[in-house]
Amino acid sequence: MSFPPPFPEPSRPPGCWTLASYNVRDLFGTVPGAGGDDDRRPTENQLRNKMTRLGRALNVLDADVIGLMEVETLGVLERLRESVSGLGYREAILVEGNDPERGIDVALLSRFPITQIVSHAGETYSDAGGQVRRVFSRDCLECHVALPGGETLVVLVNHFKSKRGGEWETQPLRTIQAVRVRAIADSLRERFPLLAVVGDLNDTPDSPALVPLLGDGVWADLAARDVPEAHRYSFVHAGRPERIDYVLASPPLAARFIGGSLLIPHDVWAKRASDHAPLRATFGAAPAPPLAPYSESLTVAYDRTYPACQPRRGPARINAARFFAHDLAQLAGQVVIATGPVARAEATRGTGVVRLFLGHADPARAFRVTLLPDALEAFARAGIADPAGYYLHGMAQAVGELGFYQGHPEIVPARPAQFRKIR
Repeated sequence: MSFPPPFPEPSRPPGCWTLASYNVRDLFGTVPGAGGDDDRRPTENQLRNKMTRLGRALNVLDADVIGLMEVETLGVLERLRESVSGLGYREAILVEGNDPERGIDVALLSRFPITQIVSHAGETYSDAGGQVRRVFSRDCLECHVALPGGETLVVLVNHFKSKRGGEWETQPLRTIQAVRVRAIADSLRERFPLLAVVGDLNDTPDSPALVPLLGDGVWADLAARDVPEAHRYSFVHAGRPERIDYVLASPPLAARFIGGSLLIPHDVWAKRASDHAPLRATFGAAPAPPLAPYSESLTVAYDRTYPACQPRRGPARINAARFFAHDLAQLAGQVVIATGPVARAEATRGTGVVRLFLGHADPARAFRVTLLPDALEAFARAGIADPAGYYLHGMAQAVGELGFYQGHPEIVPARPAQFRKIR
């Protein structure tokens, strides 16, 4: 099986590791009665195609540890792991859970050793009528991961109750599940400070059901911290984008999160493999320094993010038409060479600064280039009144130092000679 090279480029520097969450949607085997929904059971050819699409998506994701939802059996998970053997997943973990209707479970793939597995599928509660019921619709799968530096990362993989049967009717069970996950996570934090809750929680951040997890802000919702609101969604229901998949981090783990690294690839491979987009976060080996405030002044003080891991040396080439906005944090503070079409030019009121958007007219999806007043004067002398429609050309020399403004990559180019008209 041949896949395109892992994205993003450049590759992740040494010392960093990545954690992801991905609902792979109905990953069933071909054997009837194996526990899954036989109406959704694929033929061998359909399963092979599903594995190919998932393999491409996992290759794009390139995560070291990934929590998975909607996997039928350990055998199917092992087959997925074998189909992407080149990605180096040495561990495949699945414990049968509590979903008799569809037979789907939560699972985990890891490049790092798993030292302990705890299933919480057997936990119960008593409802208002005194009937004993299972807390988790599938499981809260607790996996202890041995990180390369010798520390332990604990990952709680979850798939909360869906809204089938009515949003309000099912909300109480999601609330119970959120309360219990929070209790489990808090009980582990003292012994294992590096702890993450990942999964499809089947509700939005403003839902009352998720208040036990998100309400006090102790557990960091990394997408809310790192991604523009319009691009945080992971699922589309009835044509409406929704954010129901999460990577939540304990305070010590959140301190190691590389700002600007949260990836939610709404790309062709993710869409073809599942109806959910995956999430991936990058962490350093030590806490990252706090961010400096951004100042929109003529000196352009950047909101820089310096990762704890060592960045690559020398200029990196960035194609603005291909880059993923949330995967450039490892290059913060470095001189980079950027190329790409200028899709839009926008003046910043009161400063004389013009911001160019490369590769895409949508500011949230574009690579930004800031032109200071003296650069604009040089452009005018060069006969360039409006940079839109030009191509940023930096093949002869590096164009500037990479910083971040409101989470988006941004550079200051050296001179207008680096631009040429698009023919």
